[in-house]
Order: sequence, then C-alpha cells, then structure tokens
Amino acid sequence: VINGALKTIQKNRVSTFLKCVDLRYDVMSIAEQSQLNEYITSDSGQEILADFSGSIMKTSSQRALMALAILYCKDPDFEFDEIQKRVFVSAMNGMTDDLLNFFIEASKLETQQGNFPFPRAGIYSKNIDDFKIKGWNEEAVFININELIGLRLLLPDPQAFSAEAVIHSGWTVFFGITDTSRKIASLIQKASALLDKT
Repeated sequence: VINGALKTIQKNRVSTFLKCVDLRYDVMSIAEQSQLNEYITSDSGQEILADFSGSIMKTSSQRALMALAILYCKDPDFEFDEIQKRVFVSAMNGMTDDLLNFFIEASKLETQQGNFPFPRAGIYSKNIDDFKIKGWNEEAVFININELIGLRLLLPDPQAFSAEAVIHSGWTVFFGITDTSRKIASLIQKASALLDKT
C-alpha cells in the first residue's frame, strides 16, 4: 500500500512538472518551441531531465516544479551557468512552499556591501516583526536560515566572526545574499506569477 502511494505521488509530481513545461511552451515563439523540441530529444536534454528528475519527484511545491520547468525550458530571462543550475536543482529536492516563502522574504532584505566577498544581510530583533507576521518566530528564523545556507541558496556570514551577534542589546543572525540567490528568488517569483495566471 505504501509503495503504491509513493508511486502515485511521484507520478503526480512528474505530471505536474510536465504541465508546467506545457504552460511555458504555450507562451514561446515558434522558433523557441522548435529549439526546445530539439533540446528535449537531444542527449544533453535527456541527461539534464534525468538530473532534474530527483528534485521533481521529491518536492511537493508546485512553485518549485514550475521553476524547474522554466529553467528546463531555457527561459531567456534566466541564464544559469552550470554551477547555478546545480545549486538550484539540488535545492529544490524536497523543497517546501514555507521555506520558499521564507527565502523570498530573506532575499528582499537590504544588504551591507562593505569589504566582503558578497553582500551581507541580517535578521535581527528590530526587523523580526516582518517575519513574525508571516508566521516565523525567532526559532523558525534560525532554522530556516541554517537550512537555506545548507542548500546554498544563502551563504554563511561573509564576516569573519560568528553569524550570530549582539547589536544594541538585541540579536542578529547574519548571512550572505549573492547574485545567484537573487536570481533564484526571481525565478521562483516568475514561477509564482505563471501559476497565478492559471
């Protein structure tokens, strides 16, 4: 029974992904559709689809599936290099809508440019209310930030000292937001917009 249920869930997720590909396909020009058809049947297209398959079958998030479809269809708005693509596909493995929502909010934070290898952002005692009203308390903030760093959607604090610091008698958890982070956040937002239209 459990095995059958798992197969049904996986089949449904693959079906949802293919529907997302169809949605993207419908708004393409004839030339883009022709290119995609060639790509899908090519060896490299099949190989990339195989790379995507693990994430497709292990996420319950329709936005994640739509974002994977957008990337697979080589949307001209999102040119990902191989590393960015690998980070994204790996991060979508088991992704949830709650964590995606948190990631989108975190990616909107103002950053410090300083003498860092990449921009630095922080959630602290004075801006936590923006997250609390969306259902994330202090514990959820720490858990989600650590999870997103583990998925490489965010990076650890680029400053040499600890990611947690006391500022003006409050607390702060710092992390890095890279160009890749913002690009992935934009991809997720486009996936949301496309799903809203349907």
